[in-house]
Amino acid sequence: MRTGIDIIDISRMTETVAKRILGKEEREIFNGLGNEHRRMEFAAGRFAAKEAFVKASGRKDIEFSKIQFLADDEGRPIPSEELNRLLNNLDLTVSISHEREYAVAVVILFGRG
Repeated sequence: MRTGIDIIDISRMTETVAKRILGKEEREIFNGLGNEHRRMEFAAGRFAAKEAFVKASGRKDIEFSKIQFLADDEGRPIPSEELNRLLNNLDLTVSISHEREYAVAVVILFGRG
C-alpha cells in the first residue's frame, strides 16, 4: 500500500491553471458548476488529488490532464477509466475535501490479489 497527500490554497487556483491541469471529462464538470468560487474549489481539489496521486505512485511521467478524477453516482471522486488502465494492477481510492480557503486530497494505492 502507498499513500499520497496534498493541500492547496484555493486562492492560488486560476482559470488558466485549471484549464491546463483538468482533463476533458473534468473540464465538463468544471464548466457545469454554478459560480467561480465553486469552480476554483473543484479545480484546486483535483489539483491536490493529482499531486497526491504522483506522490503515492511515483509516476511523474503522466500529464496532469491524463490523471482524471471523476465522480460516482453519489458524487464521490473516482479515477477515470483511462487512469485505471494506467494503474497496471493497482487499485486506487481518493478523498478530496474543501474547507474555506484550502482543498486537500489523499490517494491510497494498493495491489490486487
